[in-house]
Amino acid sequence: MNKPRWKMGVLLASLGLLAACTDLEKSSEQTPQTNNNLVPVETTTNQLSNAYYRALIVDGTYKSSQNRGVSLELNSTVNMKDFESGLLDVARSVFSTDTYYFQEGQVITEEVAQSWLGRKTEDNPDGLNPTGNDSDDPKTRVPKYLSQIVEQDYLVQTEKGFELGGIAIGLAMNKIDYYTTKDEKDRIYTHEQELDIAKIEENAKKYGNQIVRRLRGEEGLESIPIVVGIFIQSPQDSLAGGVYKFEGLSQEGNSVDEWVERKEEKILFPSNEESEDASHFANFKNEIQSFFPNLSGVTGIGRYNNSQLQSLEINIMTQFYGETEIIAFTQHITDAASQYLPQDAQIEIKVESIDGIESFVARDNGSQNFTYHIFD
Repeated sequence: MNKPRWKMGVLLASLGLLAACTDLEKSSEQTPQTNNNLVPVETTTNQLSNAYYRALIVDGTYKSSQNRGVSLELNSTVNMKDFESGLLDVARSVFSTDTYYFQEGQVITEEVAQSWLGRKTEDNPDGLNPTGNDSDDPKTRVPKYLSQIVEQDYLVQTEKGFELGGIAIGLAMNKIDYYTTKDEKDRIYTHEQELDIAKIEENAKKYGNQIVRRLRGEEGLESIPIVVGIFIQSPQDSLAGGVYKFEGLSQEGNSVDEWVERKEEKILFPSNEESEDASHFANFKNEIQSFFPNLSGVTGIGRYNNSQLQSLEINIMTQFYGETEIIAFTQHITDAASQYLPQDAQIEIKVESIDGIESFVARDNGSQNFTYHIFD
């Protein structure tokens, strides 16, 4: 392949420039030891929970991803959020939050990512998407399967400083390929091409192995663990984002050792499906609407793993804004949630109006009590 311009992106730590750091048990306000040849490196001192990584702060600055502009372009805002946060979940199964520190991707540049996301052509031999056939007909057109790439880096602390200890790569795959055409008057038309799920998964695994092989060709990455997650986007008009369908780890070598299917699913409520969770949500919705009938909408997104509900995010749109109304409504929501919603799942309920978020109610998995906040 054409030699990409990202060898220097393999984290300054690999060149010994990130050697200075603070004691992680001490305050982050301390000045790290430096000399004229070292870049000062710190980490965030507070770790919100063991579900989160401490982040690296290089020379007083949080380093954004080298291909940030690329990874932000997805079907919807919810897909964008779940694409990045879901990869953290994939990475946690390989890189412990107790041992590893997080930094946004510094290896794959925006230029390289754009090349890989493009179609394979004579001018772009590194393109991962298949060569087009100049057809605009959804029945005959060669689709684009790969939508976006995101990289996350995981570092370990050594006597010499911070060194790259692992890389996570997320591949966002299209379930529907949206594309546009123009007529002779330059009017733009949007088309949808639904893709075969078996073909999506086949290509995703192939792309993952190709990216691993390309990364292995770079100095310093020959034996770095690389985990790859395959994310299937939801349609543009879906309120629920996509999910990671597969994950695979390459300890070394030019391909993923084994692809493991993730039993994840999202269900949008209200749902026409007959289930205990759907019934619980319907009862909760009916209860709060009978108490405050002038609600604009009540929707929920259930996240499942191995068919078990893990979390439920509920959004309630209101048409009233008085503080006393919001207080009374939030109290009633807490009562109704305790009575009707599933007990063995994390619950988050957000009450919004045209002015923004009015109140927030939450309960952790395993807890019996809700916490709340009413915004002024």
